[in-house]
Amino acid sequence: MTRDTSLKTLPKDSKPENPLDPKQSEWRRLRNRIIAGLFVLLPIYITYAIVKWLYVTLYDYAIGPIASFIREYTFKEAAIPGYILYALSVVLAMFVVLSILMIAGVFAKSRLLSVTNWFLHKVPGVNTIYRVVSNVFEALSKSTETPDFKRVVLIEFPHPGIKAPAFVTSECTDTSTGATILCVYVPTTPVPTSGYMLLVPEEKVVKLDWNLEETLQAVVSGGITVPKEVRWA
Repeated sequence: MTRDTSLKTLPKDSKPENPLDPKQSEWRRLRNRIIAGLFVLLPIYITYAIVKWLYVTLYDYAIGPIASFIREYTFKEAAIPGYILYALSVVLAMFVVLSILMIAGVFAKSRLLSVTNWFLHKVPGVNTIYRVVSNVFEALSKSTETPDFKRVVLIEFPHPGIKAPAFVTSECTDTSTGATILCVYVPTTPVPTSGYMLLVPEEKVVKLDWNLEETLQAVVSGGITVPKEVRWA
């Protein structure tokens, strides 16, 4: 009888890797805690960064210049400590900015705004930029009032057999068939503010039983916080 030598034995000094090694388990636990802490702090930091950017931008272009003007020409002769004067001027500048916004809101549908729009649409070079920017902000202001903006659907994207969540923003009619065409916005992960605008026939979409918040959370998290149930067809 011949002896089978095809099986190789491990060297005497080698040790099989133990999946239950305490050191590996401790490192894995530490790594998971660090990742969990990262996911806890990142939303707070990103929110802080966005709010800070908005405030700094508003301060540099509106609150700051108005506060400087108030300190220079209103309280120039007043015997007020510097730090109190600075704080008071900033608070007054914020009230001035809010007042300007309220006054602009009053004239939102006035004849003065119509004249301003007509003038800016006639200026070469400026008319293209102003028309695009004004259309975007007008669409955003109307989106909070129209129920279609909060309508979530599934569409076949980027190719048949795969579906992506999309937000219906508006609808139009096909002149050749009379069918309803939906204008949808497909957000991208992890930044939903960048995405695709697509025209999709209404019969090609599936109504998604997720609300707006659930859909945005699923997109931003890459599917980690996706709802447990979905209507696929």
